[in-house]
Amino acid sequence: MPRLARYAGWMASLRRHVRRLGGAAETRELAALGFGPRLLTRALRSGELVRIRRGWYAVPEIDPALRAAILVGGRLACVSAAAHYGWSTPEQHGVHVCMAENAARMHWRRAAATSGGTRAVELHWGSPRDRGDRSRLVTDRYETVMHLVECLDPEAAVAILDSFLHREPQRSRQLEEWLRELPGHVLVTLPPRNALCHSYLESIGRIRLERAGLTGEHQVDIPGVGRVDLVLAGRVVVEWDGGTHRTAEQQDEDCRRDAILATLGYRTLRFSYRLVMDEWHIVIAAVRAALDEVGCVH
Repeated sequence: MPRLARYAGWMASLRRHVRRLGGAAETRELAALGFGPRLLTRALRSGELVRIRRGWYAVPEIDPALRAAILVGGRLACVSAAAHYGWSTPEQHGVHVCMAENAARMHWRRAAATSGGTRAVELHWGSPRDRGDRSRLVTDRYETVMHLVECLDPEAAVAILDSFLHREPQRSRQLEEWLRELPGHVLVTLPPRNALCHSYLESIGRIRLERAGLTGEHQVDIPGVGRVDLVLAGRVVVEWDGGTHRTAEQQDEDCRRDAILATLGYRTLRFSYRLVMDEWHIVIAAVRAALDEVGCVH
């Protein structure tokens, strides 16, 4: 085999193995696979790989949050791990990193340096998982759930857990088993979970409406319209518009749906992410007014 072809084959194999390891790998892991220092140096020079810090290599397209976690010396955790798994999370959050209990304090300096970017780094010291059973780059689902409940306020944690249940319904019993490990005084603060809520914003809205004594049907199919987020009192439709960059076509479709809902006798309310998160008093007032319009006692 010509030398250049052999070289290209080794590089392709190297990238493939690094991707298989989650997009990043330590020198010792790559050495065990037969990739020596000379090949790694060539991979860096050619741009096939990048060095995150001493002893760690990654594909250039690695997730910036995962890169920050490795740079600090820990694993992606909490909200950042939830986002990695595809669970719905707040629009803005820092990079959460789980550190080993015996991690050197130099990691504080690395975290401070990393936080000079667009998102701050928040360190979690320790893990509920035994040391020998830990994942490599990202906390596993059990650890992630426990970090969420420990780190966030109850409604934010449950809003993410709703998304976990929606995306991975087969783990619903497992989740409840995990949560039962929490101290009783912590467990009682958690709102009920609901897998029918598909987004973080929808879950926040659900939790706050339930706290106000207002419950309804989630993800309701209405003929001629399709699925709507929430129906209260059988007549008031609530849509949680979490998207920040809606196209003209999407806005036109929303107007069309609202018009059809009006012809069917529904009252429609739409709430943006910022309105729900920052001005909830306006949201709850609008919902109560709409319920009054349709003659609902609340």
